[in-house]
Amino acid sequence: MHGKQCLHRVHLDRSPYNSRATPAWNASTYLTEYYSRIEPTEKFTLRFLLDALTELPPGGRAIDFGAGPTMHTAIALAGHVAEIHIADLLPENLRAIRRWQLRTEDAHDWSAFTREILNLEGLSGPTAAQVSEREMLARRLLTRVMPGNAGRRHPLGAQLRAHYGCVASFFCADSATSSLGEWQRYMRNILSLLAPGGLLVMGALRRCAAWRIGRSRMPSPRVDERHMQLMLDSAGFARACQILEVRTVPDQVGNGFDSIMLVRARAPA
Repeated sequence: MHGKQCLHRVHLDRSPYNSRATPAWNASTYLTEYYSRIEPTEKFTLRFLLDALTELPPGGRAIDFGAGPTMHTAIALAGHVAEIHIADLLPENLRAIRRWQLRTEDAHDWSAFTREILNLEGLSGPTAAQVSEREMLARRLLTRVMPGNAGRRHPLGAQLRAHYGCVASFFCADSATSSLGEWQRYMRNILSLLAPGGLLVMGALRRCAAWRIGRSRMPSPRVDERHMQLMLDSAGFARACQILEVRTVPDQVGNGFDSIMLVRARAPA
């Protein structure tokens, strides 16, 4: 739908951000239910992301924050940046990413998403070799896979106060808590990763109280475009540098939501 060299376990406290750190969370189940095929949610998201990435200057560094166990955002980023980092709260998700990077037999297959990305970039009918080439590029550019916690003032840890020319974060803060106040705090912390003038590309569930994984429900704070607009305004993003779109996804009603928000904004310089 919609989270390096050494993966260490993150301390999981009792804050709402750790709602995924329950027996209900299973990365394999999540990938099977939401990423066995390219659903409309992801078609909208990928098209929006790739359109936004055309604004980036050559080179630069990007982070996919809160990637979960997914790789499609990084594969999209690979055509537009020189270095990619991925951060997520759960070691289980980071291990799934590492398996794909190392091409282990049990890694999730992202080739259908890679093919869709290449199509959206204008490559008609990409071959298997072209898909493989893009995935190899993503593996090479992915230089850090690390713990990240949006509940912390420094989401990547006090020792790593990195800033990025592009921050992508899809279905992260809005999928981790039922509290609007906590969502606002997580958002502020994620936005702090942007370099001055950096590009934010984000997706969020809209007016969702809980979303489904397996037989469990994960929390969401019912945010909509009004909340998102106020958040960007309070962070100093100029209205002229913002694009906020709402897309309906009626096929997801059974999973707890029927629309998503997509955000593209430039951080104040």
